[in-house]
Amino acid sequence: MDIEITKERENPLLDRNEITFNISNTGATPSRDDVKNKLVAMLNSKYELVVLGNLTTEYGAQKTIGYAKIYSDAKRAAKVENDYIIERNKPKPVENVKEEPEAPAVDETAGDEAPVTEEASEEAK
Repeated sequence: MDIEITKERENPLLDRNEITFNISNTGATPSRDDVKNKLVAMLNSKYELVVLGNLTTEYGAQKTIGYAKIYSDAKRAAKVENDYIIERNKPKPVENVKEEPEAPAVDETAGDEAPVTEEASEEAK
């Protein structure tokens, strides 16, 4: 995944920088978390200061266009951005894969014979 910043603009009123970028990728569209981690590394910023706006991929294309905002501090980001945007940009929790409990042992000798019904016992006489 390669990210190229195509437009960068400083917004002093909201105390942030706004960037537009292109992502060239092979395979599936990268996740928001992957893109955000790459932007944080490229821009030498902190994870909570970068807010991804949108990512748009055209059908069948290996190119994604995105928009992100980089705030000067986390308090300003929380004050300006809507709550659902802040929630969407939080890191995904890592789920621990729990091992499934083993199935109880089955007594192999008990299942060999069919249960005897009253009709079957009468027919046998």
